[in-house]
Amino acid sequence: MNPIDAVKPWFSSRVTRWLERRMPAVQEISLHRKNIFILPTGPGLLFLTATILIFVTAINYVLSLAFGLAFLMVSLFILSILHTFRNLQHLSLRGVGAEPIFAGEDAAFVVLLSRQSNQEHEMLELRFPSSIWSQADVLDNEQERVKVFLPSVRRGLLKAPRLTVQTRFPLGLWRAWSHVDLAMSCLVYPHPQEGPLPGLVGGSTSGKSESVKTGVDDFHGLRAYQTGDSLKQIAWKSLARGQGLKVKQFVDAVDDQLMLDWEMFPGMESEERLSRLCYWVLILAQQDIDYGLRIPGQEFSLGRGDAHRGKLLGALALWQGGAL
Repeated sequence: MNPIDAVKPWFSSRVTRWLERRMPAVQEISLHRKNIFILPTGPGLLFLTATILIFVTAINYVLSLAFGLAFLMVSLFILSILHTFRNLQHLSLRGVGAEPIFAGEDAAFVVLLSRQSNQEHEMLELRFPSSIWSQADVLDNEQERVKVFLPSVRRGLLKAPRLTVQTRFPLGLWRAWSHVDLAMSCLVYPHPQEGPLPGLVGGSTSGKSESVKTGVDDFHGLRAYQTGDSLKQIAWKSLARGQGLKVKQFVDAVDDQLMLDWEMFPGMESEERLSRLCYWVLILAQQDIDYGLRIPGQEFSLGRGDAHRGKLLGALALWQGGAL
């Protein structure tokens, strides 16, 4: 193993513990000299190297213009430290949070940037580790909202890692940055998995009657093609994806009530059941019916509306503590 690769985890853990002591998780933070770091960039080091070469050349050949150019470059290099640092100083960041998403999507965490008095902040860059940069300027307005994206993999409560905010303004010779924890999180629903819903249960929790029957009104799922099926019901998109010849199934509502149940999907793994239930919660939320949910350890009575939909999806996301 490369010695550097062996040292990286140890060094990273030490830095993380140091940052947690120096800058603990807070919803809002103002940047100042104790939590801003600054170092020259790659181009900045090349600029400094060129300055030294020009200065050495001026000494060897006694060139007045070369001396003047070297002193000018040194002045720019030093002054840019102050301007780069000041571009982050007194910038306030507040974590607003993110709207719930489905597993596999990017969480869009909203960060509110605020400035003090007439100070302006230009060419700001923000990102989470291993994600894309988001750019922002705080110029005319007192506050600016910027979305910082973080990929999600599994359902659960996605806690945002430390946010890096940096700037190379004005000349790109220095990089000033800070790593802040804004105590943000995002609810990640299971990834909806399309599929039929066998064993439909009636509207009450006791399952006293069936809720739907074969019909023509609402899409129910796909099944294998059988001789005599209408060509109008063939799922051509499924066939084009190489999934075989399948037929769309439709149902008619009987009593406008339906209870989704964990036991409707025997033989499936837990995560697959959650994904299938998530899909049907989304489908039923678009229908004019009351629906509920029964999963191990929890049961939700019949209801409808956005709040009811969010409550059921949240229960699926956080079942057994979530997968994160």
